[in-house]
Amino acid sequence: MNIFFDLDGTLIDSKNRLYKLFQHLVSESTLSFDSYWDFKRNKINHKTILTSHFNYSETLVKEFEERWMEKIEMSEWLKLDEPFEGVAEFLEQLSKQNDLYIVTARQFESNALQQIESFGWQKFFLKIFVTQQKQEKYELINNAITINKNDWFVGDTGKDIQTGKQLGIRTAAVLSGFLNENMLRQYEPDVIVNEVIDLNLA
Repeated sequence: MNIFFDLDGTLIDSKNRLYKLFQHLVSESTLSFDSYWDFKRNKINHKTILTSHFNYSETLVKEFEERWMEKIEMSEWLKLDEPFEGVAEFLEQLSKQNDLYIVTARQFESNALQQIESFGWQKFFLKIFVTQQKQEKYELINNAITINKNDWFVGDTGKDIQTGKQLGIRTAAVLSGFLNENMLRQYEPDVIVNEVIDLNLA
């Protein structure tokens, strides 16, 4: 069985990276970690946060977005990411009887691969797909892997669930990432769990 995993918010906790970068770029922000993630998990984007709470103009929002994309995958910020507890053991057991893949929308393949290697996870995956913001996750998988309706796509966003449905495979949503349960249920995944290690992918 093929199992496709999203990376950020699914296998690794990147919330601290995103929050701290936001605070770094928006020096006037006094948002707490919880307040920032309340916005994000309710699918309120940066543009809305910046215009509604910090009176940013369109020009300032554009400048913020450019600086965000420039910095978000730099090694100094990626160091803030941490694997979710128990993920390495979960992947090791799962890889014994299944073909595992990572499919991430990161911009820079080399930085993503380096981070995954630093966690010691590369041995668990047959391939790591990185969209580099040039292709859709669906395209990368569909062009490279023969899939079966019993395969799984596991992720933390609506886009991940939509990708699995496009592929015609089963979908699992995790609550450890970027959207809350109410938001995720709108995409009708087959399964919703708190963390990836709670999944029983039979």
